[in-house]
Amino acid sequence: MTKNKTTTLDMKELESYIIDAMERWEVPGLSIVIVKDGSTVLCQGYGTREVSKDLPVDEHTLFAMTGTTASFTASALAILVGEGRMDWNDRMIDLLPGFKTGNDLVTHYATVIDALANRTGLPLEVLSFYPHPDLSRADILDRMKHITSTNNFRSTWGTNFHMNVAAGEIIPALTGTSWDDFVCERLFHPVGMTDSIPGPHLFENNPNIATPHEMEQGKVMAVAHALTSNVGPAASIYSSAADMAKWLTVQLNNGKLDDETLIPEDQINMMRTSFIAANFNFPGMSRNFLNQGLGLLISDSNTGHKIYSNGGDTEGMESCHAFVPELDLGIAVMVNSTKVIPQPLIAWIIDRYTDAPRKDWIPVFASKREAFFAGLEKSREEITNPAKKPSHSIESYAALYRHPLLGDLTVKAAAGKLSFTLGTSYIGDLLHTNHDTFYINVIKPHLGKLLFHGPVQFRLDPTGQVFSLFVMDREFQKVKDS
Repeated sequence: MTKNKTTTLDMKELESYIIDAMERWEVPGLSIVIVKDGSTVLCQGYGTREVSKDLPVDEHTLFAMTGTTASFTASALAILVGEGRMDWNDRMIDLLPGFKTGNDLVTHYATVIDALANRTGLPLEVLSFYPHPDLSRADILDRMKHITSTNNFRSTWGTNFHMNVAAGEIIPALTGTSWDDFVCERLFHPVGMTDSIPGPHLFENNPNIATPHEMEQGKVMAVAHALTSNVGPAASIYSSAADMAKWLTVQLNNGKLDDETLIPEDQINMMRTSFIAANFNFPGMSRNFLNQGLGLLISDSNTGHKIYSNGGDTEGMESCHAFVPELDLGIAVMVNSTKVIPQPLIAWIIDRYTDAPRKDWIPVFASKREAFFAGLEKSREEITNPAKKPSHSIESYAALYRHPLLGDLTVKAAAGKLSFTLGTSYIGDLLHTNHDTFYINVIKPHLGKLLFHGPVQFRLDPTGQVFSLFVMDREFQKVKDS
């Protein structure tokens, strides 16, 4: 067959595959949309919004769109570029006075392209914002002055939420309108995305929202939504299959709504330009290359068709959207689980449309978390020796500790055990392993188990008193006793 010729998707086979995958991997609910040749060929929900409850997912059920949010932020900025109010090559510091990172090159030379293409070399540093939903976007950007580069500027790809937030904050700096309102007024409303909201702070009384779920002690459990509004431009949008059908149609029409231009085509082309190679494995979605555009990943399918996509996960949710202009095909999949179903399901659908060799991509993705947690428990056991007692009473370790980037870490003692709170939302225990070393056991949120882990070492001054806490290669200074 020729490269751009497509086969017909067997909808019964697809539905069987979806239902089987949800049962195998214990996914409570899933929403999917497929747009092909100008028509929506599937827009449907499966399963339940919350486990053990009769709350069916439908095409209007809201799910966290996670990393897909960055493509909306890039699209919003593309509108401003088209209006001549900014340029992609403008320096961040010129658009955001006060912009500062821990690397002088990034501070003085990073452009909007660098921010959206994830090529500043700055590390992700999620612990500077996820445990701190009380921080404003201005607070989060202020902490960037403590972020130093792990790689040379423009030499290495790496997701950085801070830079995406900074890119989004260009909008109020230039227009006086918040990122949230601009996305609603200039993207959601014209496209007709009536379900979508820019963040969980706007849930209000909408009952049709999928509940996040995580695996706890072998059971699928409902958990709270991640409070992502303060990193809005990077990860906070919620949308539905019905709305994503409209968004994918705009993308496949190169930024047009019928005959009206929403995003200028030359700016659409800039967003789809490769600016740096992305250095991670993307099975099924990337056969020969994986590059970063502006708010979009650019890769090739198993039959050589160019795919534009973005997605990711948050607390108890996973989503991905992708479109293949050569095939006039767009797909979005959202689940209220973190079993990494969306990306491999999209890959499977693209494979079916292009008659690629059959492969179930889901197991390639889905087993990674279990292996990660097993490795953590093994590392804790390896350093645990009950015979090596703490050098001080448990109460002596209780204190407020502070790091300039990661914020406050409060350690409390009760009944001979230590507990902690990082920021305002990461809560857990410190399990003793040996001498003055303990091990992090995050109780909530579940995402914190992935992000905040490992040994905690209390350090002593020359007089033998606890003066700091060392964890994840960071030293928190003791501020005051608990």
